[in-house]
This record gives sequence, structure tokens and C-alpha cells, in this order.
Amino acid sequence: MALDLPEDVTLVEMLPRDGFQRLDEFVPTDEKVDIIDRLSSTGVDEIEITSFTHPDAVPTLRDADEVAARIDRNPDTTYRALVPNAVGMERALDADVDKVNALITVSESYSRKNQNMTVDDILEEVDAIVDLADGTDVTVEAGIGTSFYCPYEGRIDPAATERVVERAVEAGVDEVTLATTMGLANPVQVTDLFSTIMERWPDTTYGLHLHDTNGMSLANTLAAMQAGVDRFDSSVCGLGGGVVLPEGMAGVGNTPTEDLVQMLTAMGIETSADPDRVEAVAHHVSEALGLGATSHVLMGGTVERVLETVEEAND
Repeated sequence: MALDLPEDVTLVEMLPRDGFQRLDEFVPTDEKVDIIDRLSSTGVDEIEITSFTHPDAVPTLRDADEVAARIDRNPDTTYRALVPNAVGMERALDADVDKVNALITVSESYSRKNQNMTVDDILEEVDAIVDLADGTDVTVEAGIGTSFYCPYEGRIDPAATERVVERAVEAGVDEVTLATTMGLANPVQVTDLFSTIMERWPDTTYGLHLHDTNGMSLANTLAAMQAGVDRFDSSVCGLGGGVVLPEGMAGVGNTPTEDLVQMLTAMGIETSADPDRVEAVAHHVSEALGLGATSHVLMGGTVERVLETVEEAND
């Protein structure tokens, strides 16, 4: 039976925000700008360049305004930023971003630890963010964290996620993205939740923010595509994770962009990203940040690399 898959998908590169926020060490602004410019050259559709969060909350992104001002913007790339509240949205508008990721977390525990607000408080901020975007060209995406699992509450009731989606849609956001924040979702859960919300709100555009703790993120990508999702968040080298995770959970990384691009390309699904350029940037980032081989592509797990190795061994 043939799979029902999209002809093309939109890729969102999360390294400059989700990746850098997770590092203990501050990546110098010059290096951030250089890496973002390299990512722009890959042809990836969108790049989340930073987070307009209070510097005390995410000190590794305290240079958000300077980064936004200094990057070399590719006219074919959408540059977006995370905004946790109306104050962050005002900074994002001043920085002339194309799009904002209005962060919401379904879990009450995570919301209080991450933003010191209740879920309802955060949803009121989303109302304000949408109001501020009104009359501008800035797109508002609702990035809904802990849509499936929370490190403090465990499995999230799908009805709770649906309630947050409903409020975000009512607020007037342009897009909704569900985040596998803990990287514990499986393909059945992804299929069930997207099928439900896409049936209830069919006019909304949806995306999936990928983490890979359980090794199922690429399978979750396939499940989401079959459900009708065609936008995916990933991070070069798989670097990423929340800033309020419990001790011992440093390994909650994002899905490596290079692995995702390899899979989509092999399946004949079009992306705007050039696989060779994505791989080159991944090697650069791995070396620059001292990460090592953190993805299948970086470990040589591509058709080309494996066959080259076999051919060399047989010579």
C-alpha cells in the first residue's frame, strides 16, 4: 500500500535558539552570527535565530538583539524568534523578524518553572502577542510545548493539549506547532493527536517540533506526514533541549537536521535545503562547538559514505 505523503515539506532550523540555549557556555555573538549565516546558505526554509527572553532566564541568549541586527538575511529564508510574552514580542518587532514562535506549555508544572506563569496566564500573553502582530507582516506561530509528555507530570492528557490548541486558534495565531518536548512521543500518539486537532480545526496550519530521546523522532515525522503535517522543526547536530529540565536529562536533544534531510531526500520528498550544504554546516558546528559525531550523517551513515567505504575495502 502506498504511503500518503506530502510532495514537499517546510524545514525549520532550531539550532540558534533551542540548541544554544541548552549549552552551559555562552557562544560568542560573532560565532552565533557566522553559524546562522552558514545555515542561511543551506536553503532551509526557516531559522529560529534566538529567543527574546529576559537575559536572567536564558543567559546564553542574552545577545538576542545584537544577533538579529547583525545576521546577513537571505531573502528566501524566514527568520523567526521565540517570544514568551508581550515584552518579548515588542523586542522581536523592533528586531524586524519575519515570524515569532509564541511559546505555550500545556503542563502547569512546566509553565510555572519555565515562565513563572500558569497556562492561562501564558494564553493571555498569546492574545497580546497576536494583537501586537496585527497590522504588521509578522506571522505568529503557537509553539505548544509538553504536548505529549512533561518531565514533572508525565504523560499529558490529550484533552489538555486540545484545550490549549483551541485557545491558540481562538486567539488568532497563524500556525500551530506541537512539540515533543521530552522526546518520548511515539508514532501512534502523534497520529492520534494530530488527527484529532486537524479534524477539529482544519483551516489551521500545523507543524511538529522534534526531540529524539526515545529514538522515534524520524518515525514520528513519518506518522505526522501521513496525518497531513508538512512543517518540521529540527536542529543541526541534534543540539537542543529545555532550560528547566530536571538533573540528569541533558540528553533530550532535537532531531538532527542532517538526518531529517537525509531521510526526506531518500524518500523523494522535496525540501528547499541542500543535503550537502546541511551536512557541511553540521560538520562545522560539530567541530566548532566540540560536539563530536552526534547524528547518523556525521557518523557516516549515508548511502554514499557507506558504499564508498565498501568500495574502498574491496579495492
